[in-house]
Amino acid sequence: MEIRAVIVDDEERHHNILGKMLKNFCPGIRVVGNAFSISEAIPLVEGEKPDLVFLDIEMPGGNGFTIFDHFEEPAFQVIFTTAFDLYAINAIKYAALDYLLKPINIQELKNAVARAEKILEKQSKVNLEKIQVLKSNIQLEDRSLTKIALRSSEGIDFVEAQDVIRVEANQVYSNFYLQNGKKILVSKPLGEFESMLESCNFFRVHKSHMINLDHIVKYVKGKGGYVIMKDGSNVDVSVRKKDKFLKRFA
Repeated sequence: MEIRAVIVDDEERHHNILGKMLKNFCPGIRVVGNAFSISEAIPLVEGEKPDLVFLDIEMPGGNGFTIFDHFEEPAFQVIFTTAFDLYAINAIKYAALDYLLKPINIQELKNAVARAEKILEKQSKVNLEKIQVLKSNIQLEDRSLTKIALRSSEGIDFVEAQDVIRVEANQVYSNFYLQNGKKILVSKPLGEFESMLESCNFFRVHKSHMINLDHIVKYVKGKGGYVIMKDGSNVDVSVRKKDKFLKRFA
């Protein structure tokens, strides 16, 4: 299938670089327009009705997220592009949307486009909910993220981070244990979530375990010791992590 795309970025050189990369390495993409600001992007998207938007985050006069204020039910998929802003990256990851760090890596571009192609072929109905999660995350004044999208074999579960008691590594997968007793097997390793969950008061107490500090009931002393969580589970604390962990409560 041919995918019609537009590029939104305030720097012309980024338009040229990305345009050439798409032409050379992503033959299924046809760039149908370019915009250098959100004010230019809105009429362009309305007119061209693209399948995919490559959207810069940091731009003069407002960031790329504001485009969703004008498209309440966007029919297009989005791949964000950015040179910095860790907060923005975390917000995007939590909403299960794709992003590319500048300078853009060719293989990462090809992978992102391949994921977009699969979603567009299925015309995913979760796109609007992903956008709503993203908007709720980025609108918080204290920039603490609250919602996370957990992709499993059954689909995507959108849950509040505070409802997650702990996360357990399961080889290349991760088990998320929720307050309601539900367990979600996510098709990503624990390391993929570490930096995001740390912003929500989680701590990696062991190479195989990350816990929500708000759900600790008791710490039991030992060589490394272990913690008892609200769901009754016992989670080991590694010797290497013990001192840093206990300093959180000093």
